[in-house]
Amino acid sequence: MPDQQCGFGNAIKRFFDGYAEFKGRSSRREFWLTMLPIAPITVLPFFFPPFGTLIGLLWSLFIAIPFLAVSTRRLHDANRSGWWLLLGHSGNIIAVAILSFIVVGMVFIGIGAIMIIPNEMKLDFHNPNTFAGQLLILLYASFGFLGVSLIIQACLYSLPSKPEGARFD
Repeated sequence: MPDQQCGFGNAIKRFFDGYAEFKGRSSRREFWLTMLPIAPITVLPFFFPPFGTLIGLLWSLFIAIPFLAVSTRRLHDANRSGWWLLLGHSGNIIAVAILSFIVVGMVFIGIGAIMIIPNEMKLDFHNPNTFAGQLLILLYASFGFLGVSLIIQACLYSLPSKPEGARFD
C-alpha cells in the first residue's frame, strides 16, 4: 500500500527498496518526495564534463529501473496501467530520434568541410533554406518535444489516488 505520510528519507528508502518492483502502488507524496532530490542529483554531474558526464550517465543507468518502477506504481495508484508511461515518454523518444538525425547531419557537414576548401565552406545556421539551418530547426523541435513530454509526465504523475479500482494491488 502507498505511504501517504512518508517523508524524504522514507520515500528514498522505498524508492531503492522497490528497485524492480512494478506491482503495487506509490502515493503522489512518495513519488514527488523521491523525485525532488533525485532529479537534481541526476542533472548536476552533467555540468562538469567530461568526468561528470560519465558519472551522470552511470547514475542515470543505475536509477533507470527504480525510476520506471516507482513511475509505474504511481500510475497504478491513479488506477492507470503502467503502459501509460509510453505516452509520457513519447516526446523523449521522438526527441532522441531527431537528435540522432542531427548527429548524422553534422557528420555530413564535417565530411563536407573536409572535402571543400575551408574558405569556401560557409555554414549559415540562421538561414532555414540551408542544411545547417534545417538542423537548427530540428534541434529546436526536439526541445519542444522534450517540453511537451515533461508536461504530460507531470500531469500523469499528479493524478489523484483512486483506491476504489484496486486493479493493480
